[in-house]
Amino acid sequence: MNDDDFAVKLERFFVELVAERAERRGFRKGEFAHQLWPEVSLKAAASRWTAMRGKAAHTGKPQSVSIADAQRMADVLGEDLSYLLAVAKENARR
Repeated sequence: MNDDDFAVKLERFFVELVAERAERRGFRKGEFAHQLWPEVSLKAAASRWTAMRGKAAHTGKPQSVSIADAQRMADVLGEDLSYLLAVAKENARR
């Protein structure tokens, strides 16, 4: 596997991990998304989160996660970003 493939795999495992932890904490998808991006409408935030979790309508690929968005996700979950990335990295290596 080349480094680019691993980076994408890491990102996908990170998003999956965040989604699972948000669900376990009782967040509905739209509610979690709106906490990540309170400056946009609930519908726009939910669409953005859906695009990160699945496939974006316009590209057919998941939307990438910026470092800022990853930090927001960790903050909303009350977790440390470096810990979440370490768990995702370990899962991606398996």
